[in-house]
Amino acid sequence: MEYYYEIKDGKAIALNGGPSLKGKFTKRYVRVDGNKQRELKWLPKDQRHLLQTKAAKTVNVGSQRPVKFNDNMLTKLADLNFSDDLFKPMATCSAFDKFVSNEGGIMPGSNVMAAGAPGVGKTTVLLELLHMVRECDPSRRVLFISAEMTELDMARYLKRFPHWGDLPIFFTSNLGDKDPKRALEAVLNEGWDLVLTDSYTEVNDTVKEECNMTRTKTEKWFLDLMNNHNKGANKRSKYTSFITILQLSKGGNFVGSNKLKHMTSAMMSIDWKGGENSQQRYLEFSKNRLGAVGQRLFFSLEGGVSFDEQRYQRDLLNEEMLQEERAKLGTEADAFDRIFSSLPSEAESLNLSGGEEQNLVAS
Repeated sequence: MEYYYEIKDGKAIALNGGPSLKGKFTKRYVRVDGNKQRELKWLPKDQRHLLQTKAAKTVNVGSQRPVKFNDNMLTKLADLNFSDDLFKPMATCSAFDKFVSNEGGIMPGSNVMAAGAPGVGKTTVLLELLHMVRECDPSRRVLFISAEMTELDMARYLKRFPHWGDLPIFFTSNLGDKDPKRALEAVLNEGWDLVLTDSYTEVNDTVKEECNMTRTKTEKWFLDLMNNHNKGANKRSKYTSFITILQLSKGGNFVGSNKLKHMTSAMMSIDWKGGENSQQRYLEFSKNRLGAVGQRLFFSLEGGVSFDEQRYQRDLLNEEMLQEERAKLGTEADAFDRIFSSLPSEAESLNLSGGEEQNLVAS
């Protein structure tokens, strides 16, 4: 990827998110492509959009840097132009499709965050989902980014799940001296329908340490990268969906920034029912912009990964019956209230009877 810089007061200011650049510069711009660095008198025509126009207005907010405004900062929904592919769900041909979205599958350009207790089977069930997506539609491109497990770890999985053998995997542990930031950018730029990342924290930590970046800048880079691929900014113009495994703190809260929360289309927990090692595992959404929340999809790891579709359908039916019963009780309660609200109260009855007695005495 090429990075462009504008030279101001001897300092190189990144125009498109490039890493910090130091040195002495004699021209107005610098282009960096891999290990090659070249000073430029002018920006190439196709890159001049990186510069804000001279006619832009300057807005000062408190002591912050001046912000230049132009009409390009505003977006009209009518001007958005997305391919129909954005609205075609990725099916797994399993009960997970109805569970994950109202459309029946993983929606392109979405971000599902998955968290759960150690040993519950997060990586196993999510890798199986990758396989299911591709088995259901062989044209789908799926990728596993492993920052926690090595090739040796995955070789042990292959004994139990031989059908994972042809899943493409990007191991960060294999990079050696290569820049993990640029390597990950290059891999994602190939264009993928669905990417599973294990885990969010480990990917960020790897880039942070190897590229000498702060945690805040590293996380911003990673989230911006995901957002760009959500919008199809890759070779194949794929609206990439990400399923990202999150680590939990000791208090049970996920590790990540508020920006990560806002970018999340769905938050999914993977947990045990009845305590650890109860052999009853389930998926549940606490947040889901694309489907229902609070429903549980149970799965088993015995002899592979299988979803309990019968139990899921039965639970949905029971919930529907409960909702109907609640609605019926509410209707009956309203009718009851209307009947008794038309009758006089005890005080009104006493006043009425007292008035009748007076009339009888008077007569």
